[in-house]
Amino acid sequence: MEDRVEGNVLLSIANKCVRLISKRHGVDIDIYSFPLDDPKVYDLIKADTSSDVFGLESHMMHACVTMVEPNELRHLIALQSFLKPYMAQKFSEYYKNKEEPDNIEYYSDIEEAILKESYGVLLYCEQAVDMIHQYSRIPIDISNTIVKYIRKNMREELDIWKPFFIFATRMKGYTKSDAEHIWDRIKTAGEHTIHRRNATYDAIVIYQCYWLKAYYPEEYKDALVPLVYA
Repeated sequence: MEDRVEGNVLLSIANKCVRLISKRHGVDIDIYSFPLDDPKVYDLIKADTSSDVFGLESHMMHACVTMVEPNELRHLIALQSFLKPYMAQKFSEYYKNKEEPDNIEYYSDIEEAILKESYGVLLYCEQAVDMIHQYSRIPIDISNTIVKYIRKNMREELDIWKPFFIFATRMKGYTKSDAEHIWDRIKTAGEHTIHRRNATYDAIVIYQCYWLKAYYPEEYKDALVPLVYA
């Protein structure tokens, strides 16, 4: 809930900034049409040490940004996941793998296709769902339910679904040992995951604010002042 509140505050600031730009410069801007790969924006994100863009304002996040050096939206999305205390343990692996992507060891082509966006680290619930579905062909809706059980550590329910996953995965040609290993990998890493859709929303709003700050710094600064231009 707190993340959604911060996202809504940032969106309000962005919209206020857009109104100021229109009023002062006669330029109408659609924040939803911004290119999401602007080097100037990412350069500002990496260099900025202020605390006026929620979501990246803490000292911890400044340190993470300095290490990760984001230059793609997927990096900002991943950074949002590390705001959660239970996700922080995955940061070192993410950082190491981003620095040395050729050294990442994927267990299978399925795992590589799903986890490549996050450098081999399972960060998102949606990734866990995809892995269960791709390995076993268990329907997406049921795979999603299994991931909910994993995240809540509901052992009785998982004990019911594990044999079904093992059987279905073996039917795709994997050995019993492989199937059990895959299940354990998904279960262990899947306990600490977040929803990619929420992190993506937050990352896009953060990017929009940084775009405005990069190109219209005075208007962005003034948009931070509540009610002045209401």
